[in-house]
Amino acid sequence: MKSNNRAFFKYFAFSLEVILLAVLQSTPKLLPELFGAKPFLLFALALSVAAFEDFIPSIIFAAVCGAVSDLNSAGNIGYFAITLTLICAAVHYFTRTYLNATLFTFVITSAISIFAVMLFYFIIFRAFSSGADAWALFGSHYVPRMILTLLSAIILYVINGFIHRSFTGKTGF
Repeated sequence: MKSNNRAFFKYFAFSLEVILLAVLQSTPKLLPELFGAKPFLLFALALSVAAFEDFIPSIIFAAVCGAVSDLNSAGNIGYFAITLTLICAAVHYFTRTYLNATLFTFVITSAISIFAVMLFYFIIFRAFSSGADAWALFGSHYVPRMILTLLSAIILYVINGFIHRSFTGKTGF
């Protein structure tokens, strides 16, 4: 198979993942809630794609995942499109430049990224409008969502690693 065909099918598989995970994430009662929260699947997908792809494709998929998340949640493209793009670009840069590319570094960088994005989202959009119960909301809803998103990112890391190796023959994060 030609290299262009392999790249097309690889990005087609990633695009199908975006559609499937957007439907899973946004359809009520389709994905069960654990501890009162659902995982942020598109963020997990963006991190796992950034682990295997080059810089430009990884930030494009991060921007698409962020835009779809914004459209699913509020109807306006903004916070998640920008933050997912910036976080995935930073994670890609630091893992390629300063860290060894392993599952362990993926878990650590993903945990830090998920915590940062969700904490800033909480502070910007919820902390001041929720009143005195704001930090109770953070502990009961946002922390379980962070944990579930990290577990989803690990699962998607394995799936996207298989897709990446199948179409490119390369290994690595």
